[in-house]
Amino acid sequence: MKSGRIEQYKQYSQFSNLEEFNASNKKALEIYGYHFTKGERIAFDVLTRFSVKVLGVCNARICKLVQACQDTKGGISRSTFERMLRKAKSLGIISIIHTVRENGGYGHNVYSFTHFDTPNNEKLTSRKFDKKPYLQKADEHKKQQETHLVETKTLKDKDLRQDKVKKIDQIEMSELNYSFVPDHVPAPFVKAVKPFFNRATDICGLWDRAQIAFRSAKFAKDTSINALLPTIVHAFKQTVYRYKQKQIQTGFMPYFYGTVANLLTVEKRRMVAEGTQWGWWLEG
Repeated sequence: MKSGRIEQYKQYSQFSNLEEFNASNKKALEIYGYHFTKGERIAFDVLTRFSVKVLGVCNARICKLVQACQDTKGGISRSTFERMLRKAKSLGIISIIHTVRENGGYGHNVYSFTHFDTPNNEKLTSRKFDKKPYLQKADEHKKQQETHLVETKTLKDKDLRQDKVKKIDQIEMSELNYSFVPDHVPAPFVKAVKPFFNRATDICGLWDRAQIAFRSAKFAKDTSINALLPTIVHAFKQTVYRYKQKQIQTGFMPYFYGTVANLLTVEKRRMVAEGTQWGWWLEG
């Protein structure tokens, strides 16, 4: 990917409007916000503000982003900003795309925010039944016993939970293998990728690129990305082959994205030609 104006990176945006972008970042911080220090949160907020021209994508140079942090109370150092970027990447909040200059060498980085789906706030309701009077006393006695057991175990359980959380914090996101990949990534894709990319963050990054390419192709609403898994896996294998032949100049991730996008475009044309894209056949 060559360095240039922000408009050329629109294909990396995963958001359709500002409200969706803000909701996604709010969800990400609710889950992973405790990993960031006060200074890193300032850096994260600045990166977010610089990612609204193309929603969720920023190509500003890091020196400019650090300077923008000086306008915030206290300001931060460049090392703090870079530490935030490393954490956000390892947590799967952002992806970092490296660019190259026209005359060779690496250019500035492009930062792409990952879409975090907001949870459904609706809760299932259960039907209430009237209890018979002689069962109510038994239930109250049982509830008192359960409360007593919970109270006696609270301190011990709290200590155990704190120890477990400390152990989790000591493990970096990048150390998690393919078995930690979230359920939204299809198992056939994980199976195809894990012999080459064993880390969960790498597998999720590749799947994010496939989803971006799928959305960019603009298939019919009733077309699921899972129906195109064979094409996506084929694109991955083609990318591996080209990489092993040392024919990739830009990097594995951008080349994979381009291959998926091209193959999905071909597949869409085939579906339209066969009349399956819209779910019906043209009649003369």
